[in-house]
Amino acid sequence: MLASRQHGWSGGEIAESHWVDVADGQLHVRAAGSGPLVILLHGWTLDWRIWLPQLALSDVRLVMPDRRGFGTSTAPPMLSAERDDIDRIANFFGAKHFALIGLSQGAAVALDYTRGGSDRLSAMCLIGAPLHAVVPEPSDAPEIDRAAYAELVRNGRFDDMMALWRRHPLTRVTSGAQDLVDDILKAYDGRDQHVDQTPLHFCAQDIAALAIPVLALSGAQDGIWRRQVADFIGAHAPQGQCKIIPHAGHLANVDAVDSVNGLLQNFLNTHHLKEL
Repeated sequence: MLASRQHGWSGGEIAESHWVDVADGQLHVRAAGSGPLVILLHGWTLDWRIWLPQLALSDVRLVMPDRRGFGTSTAPPMLSAERDDIDRIANFFGAKHFALIGLSQGAAVALDYTRGGSDRLSAMCLIGAPLHAVVPEPSDAPEIDRAAYAELVRNGRFDDMMALWRRHPLTRVTSGAQDLVDDILKAYDGRDQHVDQTPLHFCAQDIAALAIPVLALSGAQDGIWRRQVADFIGAHAPQGQCKIIPHAGHLANVDAVDSVNGLLQNFLNTHHLKEL
């Protein structure tokens, strides 16, 4: 059983609430623990609560924002603005250096941050990262038909879109994580799909240029393409490593809490805590 279940999935009793000003609104941010700063970026349709199982990590200050366009944050959705949001969050908590952990779309945002050449980042973990222009998808059909989903939402068929998304393999989790994921998806309102955004694209050179330690994770039951992406990052990032998590799907951090937390703790102990 996940430790956070006793808190009714709210996390309010165990994570402080903060509001961080950004250029065009505010980000709702939760924080817990003490030590060097670690910023955790959730994936698409999710919010900060997807990281509740990671509150067991020790000797670090975990900072978990609702990314712009999600949760209760008021800043409008804009993927290209999120690299600046990361710096603003770190500044708010007074951290000169920090580590990043990104899940799915949040992993893409974390990668985008590294392209700015920041010397503030000490280490990065990517869970279920997408690299569409680097690793070819194994079929002609897109893994997520975002255009079709957006069309449903913009035509007033949000419930139909969510019914499709809840049946998608990427939202499939173990029974122990189902309540948490259900609560998070119930809170998603689709406002990001009313905005036309330029997706974040990467090339092989972006991975080869990573100057920090990088841990790429993927669930063994995630799609083959996501596993191939994790393998690529582990093989081509100069300080990269890849771990495939048994008995876990796309949301590996909630499917296999002990395994993922053990890998994250060891990685942070080696590459973040000791460096500061």
